[in-house]
Amino acid sequence: MRKRRTEFLNEYVANQYPIEKFKELIFITLDIVENFLLTLENGYNYNSTSIASYEEKYGSSQRNTNSKIESIIIKNMRDEERMSQFLNCYFIAYNTLNEDEKDIFDATFIDRLTDQEIIDKYKTYSKHITQVKKSAVIKFCLRSGLDKFVDVIK
Repeated sequence: MRKRRTEFLNEYVANQYPIEKFKELIFITLDIVENFLLTLENGYNYNSTSIASYEEKYGSSQRNTNSKIESIIIKNMRDEERMSQFLNCYFIAYNTLNEDEKDIFDATFIDRLTDQEIIDKYKTYSKHITQVKKSAVIKFCLRSGLDKFVDVIK
């Protein structure tokens, strides 16, 4: 049996996926996770309308297209058990990433560092950061089921 050369997805495979849409889905998911954590921690329903991406645009009869996913998930997650299930799904998907992928995932999506800041922090090179980031994004989205929402993102 042939041994893999690297733990990360190769560029040919990674380029088959809509990486930019997956990234946007991850940012949306992190907002939802934060919202649910606040709700469950405080024991009351957190007012999500204070978060800009959840608000409807004023003066328009159409909803903000960026909030469709939040609307779908939050509307169906009114009780604590469902919120906990969503959070478990998030953490299971996160834990499927290897250590390098977790580091780059955290730096990109949680700390919101630029690629250059990540390169400086981890003392590596751009091609490696790109490969690890793509691998982490794809693995996370597929494992968490976010790939089903790609068509919602414009």
